[in-house]
Amino acid sequence: MVPLRTSSIILAGYLAASRAQTLQDNIKNVVVLIQENRSFDFFFGDLSYSTDIDNLRNLGATFCNPANVSLPNGSSVCAAAVAGNVSPDDPNHSVTGVAFQIFGTFHPNETVPAAQILAAETMQGFLQEEENVLKSTNLKTAGETINFLPTSLIPVYSFLAENFVIFDRWFADVPGPTDPNRAYITSGASHGHGQNDNGFSTFALPQRSIFQQLSENNITWINYFNSSFNPDAEFYSWTKTEGKVATNVKPIANFFADAKAGNLPQFSYINPECCSFDSMHPPSPINTGEAWTKSIYEALRAGSQWNNTLFIIAFDEHGGFADHVPPPVGVPNPDGLTYTETAADGKSYTFNFNRLGVRVPALLISPWVGSAVIEHDGINGAGLTYTHSSIAAFIAKLWNLDNGVPLTSRVAWASSFEHLITNTFRDDTPVTLPNPT
Repeated sequence: MVPLRTSSIILAGYLAASRAQTLQDNIKNVVVLIQENRSFDFFFGDLSYSTDIDNLRNLGATFCNPANVSLPNGSSVCAAAVAGNVSPDDPNHSVTGVAFQIFGTFHPNETVPAAQILAAETMQGFLQEEENVLKSTNLKTAGETINFLPTSLIPVYSFLAENFVIFDRWFADVPGPTDPNRAYITSGASHGHGQNDNGFSTFALPQRSIFQQLSENNITWINYFNSSFNPDAEFYSWTKTEGKVATNVKPIANFFADAKAGNLPQFSYINPECCSFDSMHPPSPINTGEAWTKSIYEALRAGSQWNNTLFIIAFDEHGGFADHVPPPVGVPNPDGLTYTETAADGKSYTFNFNRLGVRVPALLISPWVGSAVIEHDGINGAGLTYTHSSIAAFIAKLWNLDNGVPLTSRVAWASSFEHLITNTFRDDTPVTLPNPT
């Protein structure tokens, strides 16, 4: 298959020129699946169907990390496509741990101009931070955070990438753990939360979420879940006070029944199980996560709503696994709140929510998107950059939520991706996906 190099300008022009159908005519149902804890390079570093993908295979140089960032010419580990189906460790992905991975220090100087902060993002601290966590200088063990998956271990996801749209510059909104990032996915802010604290399991977040926004604009939605953890809609006080837990939060069995019956709501949001089988969060195996994704896709593809469905897959954060692309800085803090934690060196660090997290995998899947499309930067939003907040930005435009007014300044900053929805219906979308390895 010859890859289609995405030219956002061409696609945008094509969409504007073709007036036979509107975006709303083509996409009536959006399904979002958020997987867990893998960086773009770890997951898609070995994709080989196009040299246009910004991954480790196409880097043109070996990506290495020193065992000690203070001794850059000392012992090191270089990335290789030898990561296994089950990651033996769960690398650190706290805010301060990620700061060390990106900057080589727990306390980056963020008082300097944004360009200098970006230049300081060397992406050289992943290996040493894993040594810190493991309390070991065994570089073979610590090197698991640097290595990446061979394509042979991800037949489902590599097939999806080659048949639909892959983003190679989609960044987590927070350089930290799962729940703050999931809050950005679902509300464009985390209300100052920078760790997976009890607030996420007690309906403590007071901000307006996409779930509230959808309800207030008469768009139907369900948060389907397959986890013992609170599904993401239950982060928010509104979900509880408005009684939406009983009406709009459903077990995953309901998703498969609704897909089969053609009764999916306009917006479906899916929480995977965590962290043994479905989510890919270590120690969840890659192949069982692939099987889970395959089951979701094939349920959608077999359902009567497929012809007007957009299926979005992303990973909530990088999980401490290495990536070679420095995340953007100078992004807006959406609520003015900060988060402070104590780093491993015993000193406190305050994060201002003004820079993004590490790159993560993200895909658009639909009979209305192109095949083998590789999307780099966006064409709209103040930052011309894709982040988790891009989902909220997109659905606001799709359904004209609040007359298109973004939920937060972070949502306004993020690029949306409606230009990737074409006016050409594909009748060649695969009915089934490959079997997991």
